[in-house]
Formats: sequence, C-alpha cells, structure tokens
Amino acid sequence: MIIQIQYTHDCPNAGPIIDRTRALAAAHPEVVVNAVLVQARSPVPEGFAGSPTVLIDGTNPFGGAPTEGPACVLQPPTPEEVETAILTLL
Repeated sequence: MIIQIQYTHDCPNAGPIIDRTRALAAAHPEVVVNAVLVQARSPVPEGFAGSPTVLIDGTNPFGGAPTEGPACVLQPPTPEEVETAILTLL
C-alpha cells in the first residue's frame, strides 16, 4: 500500500498526519509513506485537492475536488481518520 501525503509548507494539519501515518507504516511494512511538498510556481501533483491531500494507492478517500495551485483543505481529515482509512484497507 502506498500512501502519498501532498502538503504545502505552511499547512498546520500536515505534520500530525505525516507523523501518525509514518508511525503506522513502521508497524506495517506493507505500507509506504511518501510526503510530497506542493510549492508555488511548480506543477501540483496529480490528485492534489488542497493541503493536506492523502492518497491511498492513488485514491483520495476523503474527497475534494482537484486544485491547480497550492491551497488548504477547509475540512481536512484528522490523523485518526487517516489511520482508520488505512487500517480498513490493510
């Protein structure tokens, strides 16, 4: 399972999600976590729907419309919701 967390450098919600997801991956070797920094004046990665966007095997289980520039998610998932979504799919 590949988890990609797309985030902007000033996103206060990204750090806790990245930390929680990496801790979960440490206990589950089949989980790989990639954190992708989205920057201004650079192309946004595929699937980016605001910071933080969490993709599990390329799918965003939390919804959100793709955006073409760095932006924040108005109601981001909590670290607990991300963990639950991952564990459900393991």
